Amino acid sequence: MNRGLAIGVDIGGTSTKIALVDCQGRLRRQTAIPTCTTGDPRPYFERLISILTSLVREGVEDQTGAEGIGISTTGFLSSDRRAVEFSPSTPALVGVDYLGLLEPLGLPVVLEADLNAAALGEHAFGAGRGARRLIVGVIGTGLGAGAILDGQLARFSAHQAGDTGHVILDPAGPRCAAGCRGCAEALVSIGGVERAAAQVLASAPAEDWFPLEAGRLTAQAVIAGARTGHPLAAKAMGEVGRWAGQWLASLAPIFLPDRIVLCGGVAEAGDTLLEPCRVRFAELAGPYYLCQVVRGELGGLAGVVGAAVPFLLA
Repeated sequence: MNRGLAIGVDIGGTSTKIALVDCQGRLRRQTAIPTCTTGDPRPYFERLISILTSLVREGVEDQTGAEGIGISTTGFLSSDRRAVEFSPSTPALVGVDYLGLLEPLGLPVVLEADLNAAALGEHAFGAGRGARRLIVGVIGTGLGAGAILDGQLARFSAHQAGDTGHVILDPAGPRCAAGCRGCAEALVSIGGVERAAAQVLASAPAEDWFPLEAGRLTAQAVIAGARTGHPLAAKAMGEVGRWAGQWLASLAPIFLPDRIVLCGGVAEAGDTLLEPCRVRFAELAGPYYLCQVVRGELGGLAGVVGAAVPFLLA
């Protein structure tokens, strides 16, 4: 049954998105503020609570009140899902009791891991609609996946489907921020895109390079170059895509998905990432484990929409 409206909050490593979401997954109102990653988080929470208070008040005044507040956050959740107990990207927010903090607003609050929220959003309103067993891979600064199995979120550890971004793909590869050598996160994330592009450009004359951002090699510049058909950028994204396909071939026998959705900033590269990913996935995975691999439909809004899902669908 559709319940109406809910407030979604997506706390990322750079920005926090806040939106009023309706039962079709559409955003009625939305805004964003910088996330507090270090230092005193009190000004950040004062601003967040002020925005949430306004949304609650507006809903009461126009009789479209929200059913609850869903919060998506990076990091590992505590066992009672009231706080984040580990988050390299937002250490200032570790240990904060979100449910207690927002209790004065008078609405129920649910705290969810960002990978799970992305999976919920894409399953309910995006490219995962209708899938019985779904993997949603999020490729950004980090790498990970949420999984929905027979309609339920997989919660193996820290309320997530494991820390799947650290599957080892190349034992001789680089280390990721968590210290794992040659894991998928080191090879497929934003850092992996920049590393692959640096290797490609190192053997090419400077006049053949794709445009950089103010002279800097960034993942955004690589993705933009690949989308416009620049051969060197496409070559770098092809390398990343092949590693992504190997990662999915490692996950598929565990989760047995009937569909895989890729989202996050790196997935914005589109077919320059997806096509080599699909080819490599098909080369490595046994026939029983093969499934459709598609790009997410919600883009950067998957987390904020997915955070609201528990209050929108029943």
